[in-house]
Amino acid sequence: MRMGVARSRNFEQAAELDPGDTVGPYTIEARLGEGGMGLVYKAMGPDGQRVALKLVRGKLAADRVFRKRFDREAATARRVSHPHVVPVLDTGEYEGIPYMAQRFIESGTLEDKIDRERQLELDATVVLCLQVARGLGALHAEQLIHRDLKPANILLDERDHAYIADFGLAKDRDASALTEPGQAVGSMDYMAPEQIRGEEVNHLTDVYALGCVMYECLSGEAPFADREGMQVLWAHLRDEPTELAAKRKDLSQDVSWALMRALEKDPERRPPTPTAYARMVQVAAGVPPLSPGEA
Repeated sequence: MRMGVARSRNFEQAAELDPGDTVGPYTIEARLGEGGMGLVYKAMGPDGQRVALKLVRGKLAADRVFRKRFDREAATARRVSHPHVVPVLDTGEYEGIPYMAQRFIESGTLEDKIDRERQLELDATVVLCLQVARGLGALHAEQLIHRDLKPANILLDERDHAYIADFGLAKDRDASALTEPGQAVGSMDYMAPEQIRGEEVNHLTDVYALGCVMYECLSGEAPFADREGMQVLWAHLRDEPTELAAKRKDLSQDVSWALMRALEKDPERRPPTPTAYARMVQVAAGVPPLSPGEA
């Protein structure tokens, strides 16, 4: 077994690991994916527990702004303890590469589930909405805005219990900004108009993203999936998405109306909190309160 990241590798490639490599006390088993900031691996910890190990890309680890963002992600996750937020187990640095170990959620992402099933059942989507809304509420209670909620950042376990992950773009309203004024940060299919304009974001920005995610769960595609590139951003700014009732004949007008309220262009016209939005959808759909196992 190779011990550690080989020092002969170029620093920019130091986070490109193979099965058998070790990072601190963790042994790499497989690569899970990557994002704008780093790579994520399945790894085995010293106690035999599997973890999702996230590492900053080598070239970004040397960048002050990106390094601060990664450090803040770890601090964010440690500040929030909630059943619908992925817990952080450990953080550290190995040969100049910072890492974060999180609980490994076995069953993949909401994105994977949508890819498999195309359109999710209404009752299951409402339960998911309630769970994610509660996780966002826990972030907001700590004065944190996620800013990048999307199906790929919602993990599901074997019971379809949802967990919010990836706080690399989370904004702390009490901390200094890590992006330039007027710079838009996020994933374009789920970005609120104020986010696209580079304006100040708040919890209502996450409400918009949650609405986009619920729209995709029920229709099989994001609100403006028929557009490309900058056209998607223009659509979020100016166009109204197709009503869900027109895409799903089994959805009543009341349910469709409730689901679409999060997608208001004006933040003040959206439901005031993620939980308020989820409860509005729940009532419209006639779904009973969550059981203790679902909550």
